[in-house]
Amino acid sequence: MRSPRTTPIASLRTIALLGLLLPIACGTGEDSTQPATHAEAKAADDGRPASAHEAEAEAADGASAGPANADGGEAAEGEAADAGAGDEVAHANGGADTSALLVPPPAESLTMHGLAAYEVVTIYAKPNLASTKLGYLRFGHRTMVTPKIADEGEGCPKGWHQLPAGGHACASKGLTVEADKEPYMYHPPPRPRIEEPMPYDYGAIARDGTETWWRPATAAERQLAAEKFALLQEEAAAAAAAAAGLPPPPPKAKPAPKPKAGDGAAAGDDGGGGEPLPGVDDPPPEPAAPPSPEELAELARKAEEERLRQEEERKARLEQMSKLPLHPEHPFLERGFTITTALKVNDQGRTWWRTSRGGYLDAAKVYKKPPPKVAEVGVVLPETSGFPFGFAGDDKTPVFQRNEDGKLQRKGSLAYRTFVDGVEELEIDGKTYLRTADDTYVRASDLRLAVPQTPPQDLGGIDRWVDVDLSQQLLVAYEGERPVFTTLVSTGRKGTKEEPFDTPTGTFRIVTKHISSSMDGNTASDGNYSIQDVPWAMFFHGNYALHGAFWHAGFGGRRSHGCINLAVTDARWLFWWVGPELPEGWHGAAAHDGSPGSVVVVRAG
Repeated sequence: MRSPRTTPIASLRTIALLGLLLPIACGTGEDSTQPATHAEAKAADDGRPASAHEAEAEAADGASAGPANADGGEAAEGEAADAGAGDEVAHANGGADTSALLVPPPAESLTMHGLAAYEVVTIYAKPNLASTKLGYLRFGHRTMVTPKIADEGEGCPKGWHQLPAGGHACASKGLTVEADKEPYMYHPPPRPRIEEPMPYDYGAIARDGTETWWRPATAAERQLAAEKFALLQEEAAAAAAAAAGLPPPPPKAKPAPKPKAGDGAAAGDDGGGGEPLPGVDDPPPEPAAPPSPEELAELARKAEEERLRQEEERKARLEQMSKLPLHPEHPFLERGFTITTALKVNDQGRTWWRTSRGGYLDAAKVYKKPPPKVAEVGVVLPETSGFPFGFAGDDKTPVFQRNEDGKLQRKGSLAYRTFVDGVEELEIDGKTYLRTADDTYVRASDLRLAVPQTPPQDLGGIDRWVDVDLSQQLLVAYEGERPVFTTLVSTGRKGTKEEPFDTPTGTFRIVTKHISSSMDGNTASDGNYSIQDVPWAMFFHGNYALHGAFWHAGFGGRRSHGCINLAVTDARWLFWWVGPELPEGWHGAAAHDGSPGSVVVVRAG
C-alpha cells in the first residue's frame, strides 16, 4: 500500500488533477460538472474531443454523482467514482419516466456511419435531451445509425440518430456521422475485450507529473508542460504553507546555464581573457565612489524594465501553458496511478501509450502491470447441485476419510479457497461435517459455508438475485431458490469514525453496470489513488458497486473501502448474468422498466 504523498503533491492533485475524473469518497460526494455547452466550445477551440466530464456534464442534471469506488491495491487501496465514465446515468434517471423501452429500428434504415468521438456518448430513450438516459457508448466505438432525426427538445441542433439496439444519440454531443464512409479517427483505440476477464491491458505511472495529452506532444510542448507542473507544485506548496500559518517555501533554484564553448570566463580557462587576479602583495583597491542620483535613477529604470520584461515573459509562458493539448481534468498523474495501455504508437520521435479514453502518455513514464495473481475463485453450480457447499477457510483445511473401522482419519489438506461441494451435512462425534461425492469429509467450521436464503419478496419480474454474506465474505447468485454461482469476495475493511469503509447492508437493486469505470479518490489512510477502467462494475447503492479487482488477491478477506471486490473472471460472469441487460456495442447501461436491475442482498451474516 502506498503511503500518502507529501503535502505539495497531494495539494497539487486537488488543484490540478481534479481526479480521474471526479474524486468522490465511497458513498459520498456531489457532482460538480460544468455545463456541456462550455465543454463543446472549449473542445472546438483547441481541436480535441471533449472529456467525459465536459461532454457529459449535462447528463448529471445536478444529481448526485453516480457509480464509484475501487479499492486501491498495489499503488493504494481505496474506492471512489469516475462520474465521467457515463456513470451519471446511475442517478440521472431519478424521477424520470423510465417506461420507455428499447425498440430497434428496421435494419434497412441503418445507413449512416457513426463514431463516438467523445469519451462518453449518452444514449437517450427519445431524440430529446430531457428523456430517459439508457446508457452510453465509449470513445472510439463505431456503429451504423439511422439518418438524422429532428430534435424533439432543445440542445441538439445537429440532430439525432437511432442506434441498432434502439435508443438515440445526439450528433451535437459527441456522435460523429458520415453518410458514405466511416468517420476518421487518429489512432483509434481498440475495443474492450468483452470475451476475456480483463477487458484492457493496464500500466502504472512511474513518476509524478506524468502528462496526459490529447495528441503526441512535441519536444517544446513537453518542456513547457514540465514548467507548468513545477509551477503548480510551487503553488500547492505555498497554499499548504499558508494553511499551516507558515511562510511560503522559497522557489527552487533554476540550474545555472552551462558556459558556451570558447567562453574565456569559464572555470579553468587561462587563455588570458578577463582581468588578472590580484596578487597577495598588491595594495587594496580604492573604494568605489557612491553612485550619483542620475546613476541611481538609471539603475532603478533598468530594474523596472527588467521586471516588466520578466512579467511579460511570464504571462506569455502562462498563455502558452494554457493552450497545451493536455487533458483538462487530469493533465498530470501521480506515480502509482493505473491507466489502460490500449495501443502503442510511435509519433514525434517517441513511443506513446494510447489509452482507452483517447489520451496519450509517454511510454517511458509508464510500466506495464502484470496479469492478476488471482483471476478466478468462483464456481458455476450445475442444476443438480444444491446445499451444502463452501470454500476452504485456509491453506491447511483438513480433509478426512473413514478407515476400515469407520472412524475418520485425516488424508490431506485443501488449499485456501478450494471449493467444497457437499452431498450432505452430518454430525460426527459432536462436530458438523460436509460429506462430498467422493466420500471425503470436511469440518463445517473449517469452511466459508453458504447458508440457503429465501428470495426477496419483490424481485420485479427478474428471478436472478445476488446474496452477499459479509461475515463469510461469500457471494451466492440465485435463480429463485436455486444457487447457480458462488465465489469469495472482498468487502469494506475496518475504517475509522471519521473515515468508515463499511459495506452497506440491506436489499438493493443494480442501478447501472459498466464494462469498465475509472475510480479514484483521496483518503487519510491511503493517500491519493486512481485506477482507470476498473472492470465489470455493477453499482447497486449510490457509490457502492460489485466490480472486478486485478490489483490484489485478497478475496475472502475484508479489504476494500466499501465496494464488493471480485476476481476478474468472477466479476465478468456476474456482469453478464445480472440485469440490466447491456445491448451490443454499449459500454454501460442503466436499469429501467424494460430492463430492470437484479436485486442485491447484503447482510451481516
